[in-house]
Amino acid sequence: MTDTWIIAQLLAQSCCFFLLFMILITVFKIIKNWNISSNDETQINLERRTFLVGAVLELVLLFQSFSLIAFLVTINEHIPSLLRGAMCATGALEANQFGYPLLYFKIGSLFVYSSFLFLHFLDKKEPTYPLTPQKYYLVFPAFLCVSTELVLMLLYFWNINPDLIATCCSVNFFSQEIDGTNFLNSSTFLNEGIFAWILTGSILGVYLIFDLFKNNKSHKSKNATRKTTFSTLLLFLNGIIYIILSVYVLKFFFVKYIYGLPSHLCLFDIFFQKYNYIGYIIFFNLFFLGLFLINKLIFVAVKNRLNTDYSPFWNKYQKITLLFWVLSWLVPCLYYFAWEGSL
Repeated sequence: MTDTWIIAQLLAQSCCFFLLFMILITVFKIIKNWNISSNDETQINLERRTFLVGAVLELVLLFQSFSLIAFLVTINEHIPSLLRGAMCATGALEANQFGYPLLYFKIGSLFVYSSFLFLHFLDKKEPTYPLTPQKYYLVFPAFLCVSTELVLMLLYFWNINPDLIATCCSVNFFSQEIDGTNFLNSSTFLNEGIFAWILTGSILGVYLIFDLFKNNKSHKSKNATRKTTFSTLLLFLNGIIYIILSVYVLKFFFVKYIYGLPSHLCLFDIFFQKYNYIGYIIFFNLFFLGLFLINKLIFVAVKNRLNTDYSPFWNKYQKITLLFWVLSWLVPCLYYFAWEGSL
Protein backbone atom coordinates (compact mmCIF):
# COMPACT_ATOMS: atom_id res chain seq x y z
CA MET A 1 0.00 0.00 0.00
CA THR A 2 3.05 2.28 0.12
CA ASP A 3 3.82 1.83 -3.57
CA THR A 4 3.48 5.04 -5.59
CA TRP A 5 1.67 3.29 -8.46
CA ILE A 6 -0.94 1.95 -6.06
CA ILE A 7 -1.31 5.19 -4.10
CA ALA A 8 -1.82 7.20 -7.30
CA GLN A 9 -4.62 4.93 -8.49
CA LEU A 10 -6.34 4.85 -5.10
CA LEU A 11 -6.19 8.64 -4.84
CA ALA A 12 -7.60 9.06 -8.34
CA GLN A 13 -10.41 6.58 -7.63
CA SER A 14 -11.16 8.32 -4.33
CA CYS A 15 -11.42 11.68 -6.11
CA CYS A 16 -13.92 10.18 -8.57
CA PHE A 17 -15.92 8.77 -5.67
CA PHE A 18 -16.11 12.10 -3.82
CA LEU A 19 -16.95 14.08 -6.97
CA LEU A 20 -19.86 11.77 -7.76
CA PHE A 21 -20.95 11.77 -4.12
CA MET A 22 -21.04 15.58 -4.05
CA ILE A 23 -23.30 15.87 -7.10
CA LEU A 24 -25.79 13.21 -5.96
CA ILE A 25 -27.90 15.82 -4.13
CA THR A 26 -28.12 17.92 -7.28
CA VAL A 27 -29.05 14.83 -9.29
CA PHE A 28 -31.85 14.11 -6.79
CA LYS A 29 -33.17 17.65 -7.25
CA ILE A 30 -33.05 17.40 -11.04
CA ILE A 31 -34.95 14.10 -11.05
CA LYS A 32 -37.55 15.37 -8.60
CA ASN A 33 -38.15 18.94 -9.83
CA TRP A 34 -37.28 19.00 -13.53
CA ASN A 35 -40.03 20.54 -15.67
CA ILE A 36 -38.88 21.80 -19.05
CA SER A 37 -42.19 23.55 -19.71
CA SER A 38 -41.77 25.75 -16.62
CA ASN A 39 -39.93 29.08 -16.54
CA ASP A 40 -39.79 29.56 -12.77
CA GLU A 41 -36.62 30.19 -10.81
CA THR A 42 -36.26 26.56 -9.71
CA GLN A 43 -36.28 25.30 -13.28
CA ILE A 44 -33.79 27.95 -14.45
CA ASN A 45 -31.41 27.02 -11.63
CA LEU A 46 -31.74 23.33 -12.46
CA GLU A 47 -30.98 24.00 -16.13
CA ARG A 48 -27.83 25.86 -15.11
CA ARG A 49 -26.77 23.08 -12.79
CA THR A 50 -27.24 20.40 -15.45
CA PHE A 51 -24.31 21.87 -17.38
CA LEU A 52 -22.03 21.61 -14.34
CA VAL A 53 -23.30 18.15 -13.40
CA GLY A 54 -22.94 16.93 -16.97
CA ALA A 55 -19.38 18.27 -17.20
CA VAL A 56 -18.37 16.63 -13.90
CA LEU A 57 -19.91 13.33 -14.93
CA GLU A 58 -18.19 13.41 -18.31
CA LEU A 59 -14.84 14.09 -16.64
CA VAL A 60 -15.22 11.37 -14.00
CA LEU A 61 -16.62 8.70 -16.29
CA LEU A 62 -14.08 9.34 -19.04
CA PHE A 63 -11.33 9.10 -16.44
CA GLN A 64 -12.68 5.70 -15.38
CA SER A 65 -11.99 4.50 -18.92
CA PHE A 66 -8.34 5.51 -18.65
CA SER A 67 -8.12 4.01 -15.16
CA LEU A 68 -8.70 0.56 -16.66
CA ILE A 69 -5.62 0.99 -18.86
CA ALA A 70 -3.63 2.25 -15.87
CA PHE A 71 -4.74 -0.74 -13.83
CA LEU A 72 -3.84 -3.15 -16.64
CA VAL A 73 -0.35 -1.67 -16.94
CA THR A 74 0.06 -1.88 -13.17
CA ILE A 75 -0.89 -5.55 -12.86
CA ASN A 76 0.88 -6.58 -16.04
CA GLU A 77 4.18 -4.72 -15.72
CA HIS A 78 4.63 -3.26 -12.23
CA ILE A 79 3.17 -5.68 -9.67
CA PRO A 80 4.86 -8.76 -11.24
CA SER A 81 8.19 -7.10 -10.47
CA LEU A 82 7.21 -7.12 -6.79
CA LEU A 83 6.05 -10.75 -6.63
CA ARG A 84 8.38 -13.73 -6.88
CA GLY A 85 7.41 -16.00 -9.74
CA ALA A 86 5.01 -13.55 -11.38
CA MET A 87 5.77 -12.77 -15.01
CA CYS A 88 2.57 -11.02 -16.08
CA ALA A 89 -0.90 -10.04 -14.87
CA THR A 90 -1.88 -13.69 -14.33
CA GLY A 91 0.43 -13.99 -11.35
CA ALA A 92 -0.55 -10.54 -10.07
CA LEU A 93 -4.29 -11.19 -10.29
CA GLU A 94 -3.96 -14.57 -8.61
CA ALA A 95 -2.08 -12.99 -5.70
CA ASN A 96 -5.42 -12.93 -3.86
CA GLN A 97 -9.11 -13.57 -4.43
CA PHE A 98 -9.94 -9.95 -5.34
CA GLY A 99 -7.79 -9.66 -8.48
CA TYR A 100 -9.99 -11.13 -11.18
CA PRO A 101 -13.30 -9.79 -9.74
CA LEU A 102 -11.76 -6.29 -9.78
CA LEU A 103 -10.62 -6.63 -13.40
CA TYR A 104 -13.96 -8.00 -14.60
CA PHE A 105 -15.88 -5.36 -12.66
CA LYS A 106 -13.77 -2.57 -14.15
CA ILE A 107 -14.48 -3.84 -17.66
CA GLY A 108 -18.22 -4.22 -17.03
CA SER A 109 -18.47 -0.79 -15.39
CA LEU A 110 -17.19 0.88 -18.56
CA PHE A 111 -20.41 -0.03 -20.35
CA VAL A 112 -22.48 1.56 -17.57
CA TYR A 113 -20.43 4.76 -17.85
CA SER A 114 -20.58 4.78 -21.65
CA SER A 115 -24.38 4.35 -21.58
CA PHE A 116 -24.78 7.57 -19.62
CA LEU A 117 -22.25 9.40 -21.80
CA PHE A 118 -24.12 8.38 -24.95
CA LEU A 119 -27.48 9.47 -23.53
CA HIS A 120 -25.88 12.74 -22.44
CA PHE A 121 -24.49 13.21 -25.95
CA LEU A 122 -27.95 12.73 -27.49
CA ASP A 123 -29.62 14.97 -24.93
CA LYS A 124 -27.22 17.87 -25.58
CA LYS A 125 -28.12 17.77 -29.27
CA GLU A 126 -31.79 18.45 -28.49
CA PRO A 127 -33.02 21.96 -27.60
CA THR A 128 -35.68 20.64 -25.20
CA TYR A 129 -33.47 18.09 -23.37
CA PRO A 130 -35.95 15.21 -23.82
CA LEU A 131 -33.78 12.69 -21.99
CA THR A 132 -33.55 14.81 -18.84
CA PRO A 133 -34.11 13.82 -16.05
CA GLN A 134 -34.38 10.13 -17.05
CA LYS A 135 -30.72 9.87 -18.06
CA TYR A 136 -29.66 10.87 -14.54
CA TYR A 137 -31.06 7.63 -13.15
CA LEU A 138 -27.87 6.06 -14.55
CA VAL A 139 -25.82 8.19 -12.18
CA PHE A 140 -26.81 5.90 -9.30
CA PRO A 141 -25.50 2.65 -10.82
CA ALA A 142 -22.45 4.61 -12.01
CA PHE A 143 -21.84 5.81 -8.44
CA LEU A 144 -22.33 2.25 -7.20
CA CYS A 145 -19.77 1.02 -9.74
CA VAL A 146 -17.21 3.65 -8.73
CA SER A 147 -17.77 2.85 -5.04
CA THR A 148 -17.48 -0.89 -5.58
CA GLU A 149 -14.32 -0.41 -7.65
CA LEU A 150 -12.77 1.63 -4.84
CA VAL A 151 -13.57 -1.06 -2.27
CA LEU A 152 -12.26 -3.86 -4.50
CA MET A 153 -9.08 -1.89 -5.23
CA LEU A 154 -8.46 -1.37 -1.52
CA LEU A 155 -9.05 -5.06 -0.80
CA TYR A 156 -6.91 -6.21 -3.71
CA PHE A 157 -3.92 -3.95 -3.11
CA TRP A 158 -4.06 -4.37 0.68
CA ASN A 159 -4.03 -8.18 0.45
CA ILE A 160 -1.08 -8.46 -1.92
CA ASN A 161 1.61 -10.40 -0.12
CA PRO A 162 5.08 -9.68 -1.58
CA ASP A 163 6.41 -12.87 0.03
CA LEU A 164 3.93 -14.97 -1.93
CA ILE A 165 5.40 -17.18 -4.65
CA ALA A 166 3.11 -16.73 -7.64
CA THR A 167 2.28 -19.61 -9.98
CA CYS A 168 2.16 -17.45 -13.08
CA CYS A 169 1.21 -19.23 -16.31
CA SER A 170 1.94 -22.61 -14.75
CA VAL A 171 0.44 -25.61 -16.53
CA ASN A 172 -1.73 -27.92 -14.47
CA PHE A 173 -2.77 -31.23 -15.92
CA PHE A 174 -6.04 -32.49 -14.57
CA SER A 175 -9.19 -34.15 -15.80
CA GLN A 176 -12.59 -32.57 -15.44
CA GLU A 177 -16.01 -32.85 -16.94
CA ILE A 178 -16.60 -30.08 -19.46
CA ASP A 179 -19.80 -28.14 -18.92
CA GLY A 180 -21.07 -24.60 -19.35
CA THR A 181 -19.29 -23.25 -16.29
CA ASN A 182 -15.78 -24.15 -17.42
CA PHE A 183 -16.28 -23.98 -21.18
CA LEU A 184 -14.23 -20.78 -21.49
CA ASN A 185 -11.41 -22.38 -19.48
CA SER A 186 -11.08 -25.33 -21.85
CA SER A 187 -10.09 -25.77 -25.48
CA THR A 188 -12.15 -28.96 -25.85
CA PHE A 189 -14.68 -27.27 -28.15
CA LEU A 190 -12.17 -25.17 -30.05
CA ASN A 191 -13.32 -26.22 -33.53
CA GLU A 192 -16.95 -25.49 -32.64
CA GLY A 193 -15.89 -22.19 -31.10
CA ILE A 194 -14.02 -21.12 -34.23
CA PHE A 195 -17.01 -22.03 -36.41
CA ALA A 196 -19.42 -20.08 -34.16
CA TRP A 197 -16.98 -17.15 -34.12
CA ILE A 198 -16.91 -17.03 -37.92
CA LEU A 199 -20.72 -17.37 -38.11
CA THR A 200 -21.58 -14.66 -35.56
CA GLY A 201 -18.88 -12.36 -36.94
CA SER A 202 -20.24 -12.78 -40.47
CA ILE A 203 -23.77 -11.94 -39.32
CA LEU A 204 -22.52 -8.79 -37.58
CA GLY A 205 -20.49 -7.74 -40.61
CA VAL A 206 -23.35 -8.35 -43.07
CA TYR A 207 -25.64 -6.20 -40.94
CA LEU A 208 -23.13 -3.34 -40.77
CA ILE A 209 -22.52 -3.42 -44.53
CA PHE A 210 -26.21 -3.77 -45.42
CA ASP A 211 -27.24 -0.96 -43.06
CA LEU A 212 -24.69 1.36 -44.63
CA PHE A 213 -26.01 0.98 -48.16
CA LYS A 214 -29.72 0.92 -47.54
CA ASN A 215 -31.94 3.96 -47.17
CA ASN A 216 -32.23 3.70 -43.40
CA LYS A 217 -35.47 5.51 -42.62
CA SER A 218 -35.54 4.16 -39.10
CA HIS A 219 -33.17 6.93 -37.94
CA LYS A 220 -35.52 9.58 -39.27
CA SER A 221 -38.81 8.13 -38.14
CA LYS A 222 -40.24 8.99 -34.76
CA ASN A 223 -42.21 5.76 -34.57
CA ALA A 224 -39.99 2.83 -33.66
CA THR A 225 -41.44 -0.37 -35.03
CA ARG A 226 -41.39 -3.70 -33.27
CA LYS A 227 -39.42 -5.09 -36.18
CA THR A 228 -36.61 -2.56 -35.70
CA THR A 229 -36.47 -3.13 -31.95
CA PHE A 230 -36.48 -6.90 -32.33
CA SER A 231 -33.79 -6.92 -35.03
CA THR A 232 -31.61 -4.58 -32.95
CA LEU A 233 -31.99 -6.87 -29.94
CA LEU A 234 -30.98 -9.88 -32.05
CA LEU A 235 -28.01 -7.91 -33.38
CA PHE A 236 -27.00 -7.06 -29.82
CA LEU A 237 -27.18 -10.69 -28.65
CA ASN A 238 -25.29 -11.89 -31.73
CA GLY A 239 -22.62 -9.24 -31.22
CA ILE A 240 -22.13 -10.11 -27.55
CA ILE A 241 -21.72 -13.78 -28.45
CA TYR A 242 -19.20 -12.78 -31.14
CA ILE A 243 -17.15 -10.75 -28.64
CA ILE A 244 -17.10 -13.61 -26.11
CA LEU A 245 -16.10 -16.09 -28.81
CA SER A 246 -13.41 -13.68 -30.03
CA VAL A 247 -11.76 -13.82 -26.61
CA TYR A 248 -12.17 -17.61 -26.55
CA VAL A 249 -10.55 -18.29 -29.92
CA LEU A 250 -7.87 -15.70 -29.20
CA LYS A 251 -6.89 -17.46 -25.98
CA PHE A 252 -6.92 -21.04 -27.27
CA PHE A 253 -5.98 -20.60 -30.91
CA PHE A 254 -4.52 -17.31 -32.12
CA VAL A 255 -2.17 -16.59 -29.19
CA LYS A 256 -0.15 -19.66 -30.17
CA TYR A 257 0.72 -17.91 -33.41
CA ILE A 258 1.37 -14.57 -31.71
CA TYR A 259 3.82 -16.15 -29.25
CA GLY A 260 5.07 -18.90 -31.54
CA LEU A 261 4.53 -21.38 -28.70
CA PRO A 262 1.87 -24.12 -28.73
CA SER A 263 1.54 -24.38 -24.94
CA HIS A 264 1.54 -20.69 -23.94
CA LEU A 265 -2.09 -19.55 -23.77
CA CYS A 266 -1.74 -16.42 -21.62
CA LEU A 267 -3.83 -13.42 -22.73
CA PHE A 268 -1.75 -10.84 -20.88
CA ASP A 269 1.62 -11.23 -22.57
CA ILE A 270 0.17 -9.80 -25.78
CA PHE A 271 0.12 -6.42 -24.01
CA PHE A 272 3.93 -6.39 -23.75
CA GLN A 273 6.22 -4.33 -25.95
CA LYS A 274 7.96 -7.41 -27.38
CA TYR A 275 4.64 -8.33 -28.99
CA ASN A 276 4.12 -4.77 -30.22
CA TYR A 277 1.34 -4.08 -27.70
CA ILE A 278 -0.98 -5.98 -30.02
CA GLY A 279 -3.28 -6.84 -27.12
CA TYR A 280 -4.38 -3.23 -26.79
CA ILE A 281 -5.37 -3.13 -30.47
CA ILE A 282 -7.25 -6.45 -30.36
CA PHE A 283 -9.24 -5.68 -27.23
CA PHE A 284 -9.93 -2.07 -28.20
CA ASN A 285 -11.52 -3.38 -31.40
CA LEU A 286 -13.78 -5.67 -29.37
CA PHE A 287 -14.58 -2.94 -26.84
CA PHE A 288 -15.55 -0.52 -29.61
CA LEU A 289 -17.87 -3.15 -31.12
CA GLY A 290 -19.49 -3.71 -27.72
CA LEU A 291 -19.89 0.04 -27.31
CA PHE A 292 -21.60 0.31 -30.69
CA LEU A 293 -24.02 -2.52 -29.89
CA ILE A 294 -25.07 -0.95 -26.58
CA ASN A 295 -25.42 2.52 -28.11
CA LYS A 296 -27.49 1.12 -30.98
CA LEU A 297 -29.84 -0.54 -28.51
CA ILE A 298 -30.11 2.65 -26.44
CA PHE A 299 -30.81 4.76 -29.52
CA VAL A 300 -33.63 2.50 -30.68
CA ALA A 301 -35.15 2.72 -27.20
CA VAL A 302 -35.15 6.54 -27.03
CA LYS A 303 -35.32 7.71 -30.65
CA ASN A 304 -39.07 8.43 -30.48
CA ARG A 305 -38.26 11.27 -28.09
CA LEU A 306 -35.62 12.84 -30.34
CA ASN A 307 -36.23 15.43 -33.05
CA THR A 308 -32.76 15.77 -34.55
CA ASP A 309 -31.89 13.81 -37.69
CA TYR A 310 -29.12 11.42 -36.67
CA SER A 311 -28.67 9.76 -40.06
CA PRO A 312 -25.31 11.48 -40.79
CA PHE A 313 -24.08 10.56 -37.32
CA TRP A 314 -25.00 6.89 -37.66
CA ASN A 315 -23.58 6.75 -41.15
CA LYS A 316 -20.16 7.85 -39.85
CA TYR A 317 -20.47 5.77 -36.69
CA GLN A 318 -21.22 2.58 -38.61
CA LYS A 319 -18.36 3.17 -41.05
CA ILE A 320 -15.96 3.44 -38.10
CA THR A 321 -17.54 0.37 -36.48
CA LEU A 322 -17.20 -1.55 -39.73
CA LEU A 323 -13.49 -0.72 -39.72
CA PHE A 324 -13.09 -2.06 -36.18
CA TRP A 325 -15.08 -5.17 -37.12
CA VAL A 326 -12.67 -5.81 -39.99
CA LEU A 327 -9.70 -5.29 -37.66
CA SER A 328 -11.21 -7.65 -35.07
CA TRP A 329 -10.96 -10.35 -37.74
CA LEU A 330 -7.88 -9.23 -39.60
CA VAL A 331 -5.40 -8.67 -36.76
CA PRO A 332 -5.50 -12.16 -35.20
CA CYS A 333 -5.91 -13.87 -38.58
CA LEU A 334 -2.79 -12.15 -39.94
CA TYR A 335 -0.70 -13.89 -37.28
CA TYR A 336 -2.16 -17.22 -38.34
CA PHE A 337 -1.61 -16.72 -42.07
CA ALA A 338 1.82 -15.13 -41.64
CA TRP A 339 3.10 -17.92 -39.41
CA GLU A 340 5.85 -19.85 -41.13
CA GLY A 341 6.55 -22.42 -38.46
CA SER A 342 4.69 -25.53 -37.44
CA LEU A 343 2.76 -25.72 -34.18
